Amino acid sequence: MSGSRLLAAALMVFSTAALAFERAPELQLERALPVDGMPRGNLSALQHCDGRLLAVSDREDTSLFVLQRTEDSYQAEIEPFLLPAETPSSLPMQLLAGAWLRGLSGPALDFEGLACDGDGNRYLVSESQLGVLRLPLSADEPVAGEWLKLDSALYTEGESRGLWQQINALAEGIAIDAEAGTLWLAAERQARGLLKLQRQGGEWKCPLAGCVLLAERRFLPTEPFGPGILNREVMPVDFSDVVYWQGRLWTLERNAHQVCRRSPLSGQRERCWSFAQSVLVEPYFYPDAPFGLAEALMIGDDGIVIGLDNNDRARPDGDTRPWVFHFALPDDWREGYQP
Repeated sequence: MSGSRLLAAALMVFSTAALAFERAPELQLERALPVDGMPRGNLSALQHCDGRLLAVSDREDTSLFVLQRTEDSYQAEIEPFLLPAETPSSLPMQLLAGAWLRGLSGPALDFEGLACDGDGNRYLVSESQLGVLRLPLSADEPVAGEWLKLDSALYTEGESRGLWQQINALAEGIAIDAEAGTLWLAAERQARGLLKLQRQGGEWKCPLAGCVLLAERRFLPTEPFGPGILNREVMPVDFSDVVYWQGRLWTLERNAHQVCRRSPLSGQRERCWSFAQSVLVEPYFYPDAPFGLAEALMIGDDGIVIGLDNNDRARPDGDTRPWVFHFALPDDWREGYQP
């Protein structure tokens, strides 16, 4: 096929995918609260662990944040931890070198996701290393982290399906079951994907069917979110967080401004709900953001919580703090649910 024919075919596929996008039903916003005490506004993950609300900043390599609710905000308090002497990674040299160069201007591990098992252990995913750091329950003194032994096929299988192609667009979310027997990772974008690992003794292996549940490279129009928003016409579909709750994976899809319920076996989408009408209006809108800013997802019986990583950007009213949005759990969240 000639180059012009290939281009025409690609444009046809792209146009069909873009026009097929439909906004999901809107979540009901209950409250929005700022977070004080997190430097540079890099709120990358949120989770309740052992009765405490914890937050992750991708600019902090050796600390979590404990969030305390006040009358009209959250106050963040630093909880430090210790890193192992070595950081194993199965990434190729070009991606590790790119991460090293990015680390020259700040922390290098780029922790983007947080999950907790039933015993209160915390699991942090490092985007720059494609690694998972396990932290035991907190104590009076900083606890020592341990890198999980991940199957090297996590990278090779993902790479063969089009994942792990870009620096700073690798693993963006992590989920784990209560028994700490299965964990899932979300690959961010171009292509985005969902991957699965199972614990076997002291290692985490790919299932017989393979690590990759889902891999896709698609684009969506920005027009449904308002004319001129994000200063571009199309955006790649992406994942910015993943949660395991009520037997399902729930994905935060930043550029589509939606949360989706997905099968934990295949990663296939079952239902979605939008939060666009809550975060793309003043005072919560960031006019200079080149992409969606929602990076933290938390789900429970009391609702859906989404945190923005504004990366020190200012809102129209000048506020540079990260914000946390609390939405009611939709009445139809079980619709189409098959145990």
